This record gives sequence, structure tokens and C-alpha cells, in this order.
Amino acid sequence: MPTVVCSLPESRFEKYGVRWPEGWDVRYIERPINEEGRDEMQQADYLLVDCMDKITKEMLEPCRKLKMLHVEGVSFNMVDIEGAKELGIMVCNNKAVNAAAVAEHCAALMLAGYRKVGWMDHNIRTYGYARANELFVSRGVREVEGSTIGMIGMGVIGREVAKRLAGWGCRLVYSDPVRMSKELEEAYGLEYLTQEELMKQSDIISVHVPVLPSTINMINKDTIRLMKNDVLLVNVARGEIVNNEDLALALENNEIGFAALDTVAPEPMPDDHVLRNLSEEADARVIFTTHAAGRTDQAFKRMLEWAITSMQKMEDGDRPNNIVNGL
Repeated sequence: MPTVVCSLPESRFEKYGVRWPEGWDVRYIERPINEEGRDEMQQADYLLVDCMDKITKEMLEPCRKLKMLHVEGVSFNMVDIEGAKELGIMVCNNKAVNAAAVAEHCAALMLAGYRKVGWMDHNIRTYGYARANELFVSRGVREVEGSTIGMIGMGVIGREVAKRLAGWGCRLVYSDPVRMSKELEEAYGLEYLTQEELMKQSDIISVHVPVLPSTINMINKDTIRLMKNDVLLVNVARGEIVNNEDLALALENNEIGFAALDTVAPEPMPDDHVLRNLSEEADARVIFTTHAAGRTDQAFKRMLEWAITSMQKMEDGDRPNNIVNGL
């Protein structure tokens, strides 16, 4: 029977009622992975890790039995996938496992940001109801209906977001290196624009791209200058896509209307982070969530079940699902 080393807590499996196959030797290790955990890894046939666990080729080299490394969620940028490939170790993810959850959270951030929910809550708590209402009346809030919503990246999550926005009465535009067919664009109610035109025309901009050399710091002072001064920027992708200093300066200078950020680099966000130390006025125009978009109970349960299914398939002599390093 196989040995599985898992950096996820045993309590998570218990919480969601997910069971390992009978007879499997499952060993739970602490995070961050320490020397004791690395010793356990050397006994593993399978390794299941959190997406934020940094796994290097050096860590994998002593793992002579290891057949597969499986990340819990979708992202695998913390794993040296090329190093694993050189060692003959498959790396798998749970592609699209939380797409619906992320799309829901994205829509929630759009509404919360556009309707200034966090700003109004802040003012009520700081100044009291009457003063908060005066500020609301003086500043005003726009309806989402009739707005142009631009999505950068139209993969699985982007499409799920588009499905949820279909009834909002908005103009939906997108940019992507690979344009969808006209049939799919019509089905999702989408209009294709270049990324530059999307940034110029959109009232809300939502980012749905992976971390790649070409996407790191994609949102920076130059691209922000293309945007409307009252734009709402939503990031449920990865923090590395946004240049923190440039966004902070834009918020301070009223070059961007509002930011709703589920992901901020680095994670966890330190207290001295530039976006945590804005002026009071700029700070009131930012909403943070704790990289929680895809972390629903249903998504967590699927992540565990899908990972076990892939391992079971490999034990049965079949190819596992969602191999990301080309083996």
C-alpha cells in the first residue's frame, strides 16, 4: 500500500468527511515544512501539499520513491515543476476545482467596491450614522448596471465570472492572448478588446491571469494611467500581478477609484505593507480579503477528493488528472 505525506492538517479531512483509501499509510507533517517533514517526504509515494508550500528540486531529490506531487488547489507556482520533471516526478493540480467559488467572490467584491460598502461601513464606525450619511450623499454611489466590466484573462474562472454577470445589464469585455470563437463570445455575452483598450474603456477591471513572467506587475503605473480615474480594480488572481507601490501611489493621488483585493503579495501581508499604510482617505477605498475567494467548504472538499482520486488512478495504473509538468 502507498505512503502519502501530507502537509494539510488531518483535521481538514475530518471536517469535510473525506477518507483515504483503506490501508494507505498517511503521514501528516507540519507547515512550513521543516527538517522532520523533509525526512518524512523521503518515504513518500505521494506528496499532497498546500499551494503556498515552497517545494524545490533540492527537497525532492532525496525522495526516491515519490511518484507524484499534488498541490491542494489550482496554483503550482511554488513548486519547481521543471526540477520535478527532471526527477521523473509528476506534478498535478486541481484545475478549476474552485472556479465557481472564486467567481462568486469576484462578483461580491465588484458589488462591495462599486457600492462602497467598506467605505460606508468605515464611516459609520468612525463618524457615526448621521455624518456617514452626509458623506454618502455628498460623494454618491453609481449603479453597476450600464457599466463596462473588463476581464483580463478568459480562462475557466473568467468564464464563470462572465456567467454570473450576464444578468447585470453591463457591457462585458475581455482580453486574452487567445481570442474565443465568435460562438463562445456570443454565448457568454462578451466583446473582445485589446488589453490597452480594455483598460481605457472599463469602469470595473477584474484580473484573471496566472503568475507568469509576462503577468508579474501587469498592473503598474503605466497601465494605471490608461484607466479611468474612478475605475474599480478587482484582483482575485495573484498578488504578484499588481505592483503594490504603484497601486498605493495611484490611490493616494486619486488616479484610481477603488481596489478590491483578495490577493496581495507577499502573503501573509505584513503590517508594514505599503497598502496597509495608506492615508485615511485612500485606505477607505481599499477592501482586502484573505485570499479567500476559492476557500469554500464545497471547494475544500472537492480539492481533497480530487487529489485522492488522482493518486488512486495512478495506483490503478492509469494516468492521473491534471498533470502540469508534461510527464
